[in-house]
Amino acid sequence: MEKRLARVLKTIFLALFVAALVTGCSQPSSQPAGEQAQEKAPLFAYVGANLKDPVSELAQAYEQKTGVKVELTFNNAGSLLNQLELMKTGDIYMPGGMPFVEAAQKKGYLDKVVGLIAYHTPVIITPKGNPANIKEVRDLSRSGLKLVIPDKEATAIGKIVFKTFDKLGITENVEKNEPTYVESPAKAVAAILMGQGDAGIVEYSNTYKNLEKLEVVEIDPAVNIVDQIPCATLIFTSQKDQAEDFLEFMKTEGPAVFEKYGFKTKN
Repeated sequence: MEKRLARVLKTIFLALFVAALVTGCSQPSSQPAGEQAQEKAPLFAYVGANLKDPVSELAQAYEQKTGVKVELTFNNAGSLLNQLELMKTGDIYMPGGMPFVEAAQKKGYLDKVVGLIAYHTPVIITPKGNPANIKEVRDLSRSGLKLVIPDKEATAIGKIVFKTFDKLGITENVEKNEPTYVESPAKAVAAILMGQGDAGIVEYSNTYKNLEKLEVVEIDPAVNIVDQIPCATLIFTSQKDQAEDFLEFMKTEGPAVFEKYGFKTKN
């Protein structure tokens, strides 16, 4: 009787041992954290405030395609350059105009630049009906005119339109009217819509949402200075291949998206 009980207990123990062994083999073995699959690190991009809509859409499309998130910080071009100079980190730089790209290049911050993605095209806007009868850019030097301009030191559009004023020899007369300087073209649009000026300078894309409320006076191509919008990788990136992949994505997919948001992509 005792021998039979011992055999039964031995059989039960062996069965339990085999079951435990099989169960243990069927479970995934734990790995050190460094050996486990890791999520792709995000890219960080400095982007001009006036490019927010198209670049946000492109960043989302890139994440859907690759699984890589692109974190975006938006500001006027001058502030972005100051931020970059202070932080000396990040992957992508897209301030919205060549003057600020060239400034970053001179400081040695850029690795690779591609473009053009779209154009920065200055235009004149007035309240509906154009009560001040602005017909061309020279009219902006008329005495007593209330003019709203994106800051000429901090924004790409402000910087290049003053080159046009210089070319025409009207800068002094424009400045005598003490223009209101604003932080971005979007704020110039807002000021004109609120009746705070006779005319403003903005980028062509800033007008497409407000064509029923504004008059647009295009600047003669013979005197207008049209700037390119490029995109660049930074020397600070620790993900050079991924950053360059985003650059290539921006080069191929960017123009169509920018055009959708009112930017000119053909000169």
